[in-house]
Amino acid sequence: MSATVQAAALRTWATDVFIRLGLRESDAALVSDTLVEADLRGVGSHGVQRMSTYAGSLRSGGMVAQPEIKVVKDSGWALVVDGGGGMGQIAAQRATDLALERAADSGHGAVSVRNSNHCGAMAYWALQAIERHAIGIAITNAGINMMPTGGRVKLVGNNPVAYAIPTGRATPLVLDMATSVVAGGKLDMARLKSEPIPLGWALDKDGQPTTDPVAARQGALLPLGGPKGYGLALVLDVLCGVLSGGRFGKGLGSKGSSHFFEVLSIDAFTPYEDFLARMGELVDQLHECPPTEGSSGVLVPGEIEHRLRERQLRDGLPLTDILLDELNDLAKSTGAPPVPA
Repeated sequence: MSATVQAAALRTWATDVFIRLGLRESDAALVSDTLVEADLRGVGSHGVQRMSTYAGSLRSGGMVAQPEIKVVKDSGWALVVDGGGGMGQIAAQRATDLALERAADSGHGAVSVRNSNHCGAMAYWALQAIERHAIGIAITNAGINMMPTGGRVKLVGNNPVAYAIPTGRATPLVLDMATSVVAGGKLDMARLKSEPIPLGWALDKDGQPTTDPVAARQGALLPLGGPKGYGLALVLDVLCGVLSGGRFGKGLGSKGSSHFFEVLSIDAFTPYEDFLARMGELVDQLHECPPTEGSSGVLVPGEIEHRLRERQLRDGLPLTDILLDELNDLAKSTGAPPVPA
């Protein structure tokens, strides 16, 4: 069973809850928008199901409700930002704004962030470069939840990365991926649906393959492509944590994050219209690829999410009964009204 709620109503409701949890109104609206946008794009692992976890961190002091965001190093096109221990979305927006500003001035902007926390789906930040005729890159490290190849202790996070690239078509090219087989939030989504997870996603605490999402959360995610996913996760941790002077590796534990945001102005390399023409040609080549048996054809990364977003903006977002109960329990604890489903 599930209920349906309109995205705008869910966004307004979530904003109210975050305000009651101590966030500034503008920050509450930002965080809510990132969560609802993730749900609209089918990335429920980073949607409103995160709210209870966020609330717990805010209430325990694990995240600062009204952080002071500071630029601690400014080298022109490269900057380091301190997130003030607040919600990652707040620091991520500040860093993205700075990267966009510097790219507009010099063609390139890169910002590393330390002393931050979980900042939601990374595509949200990378996509902001599209309207600036630029390529966006967004990376974050995560709490250690994977074992390095050849090891039996968790030492690496499934650090995700997102790229957003204009195509001159209705849909930009958007690649948003964790470096594990699946994002950790997929385990939570399976739990909320009372469903098992496929073998090959994760191990339990004893290092054995499991189909139980709860046991998997207590164990470890498996890296995407084995040693390749482990190696990529390690490099991304360097860009986020080591480079910024922030948390990395063991220092992350189960909370705290560092990020990295980069914007490349296309006109700094080639005329924007020429780039779009060439990207359009590339997209057409992929769309014209003969499909395999049973396939409806080749899609560019981001097309599925774009189509789903359009449909769910029209028809509403489905919420499982378990998730709806969790959200309503959270609302009740803050004095907010129930979800408008």
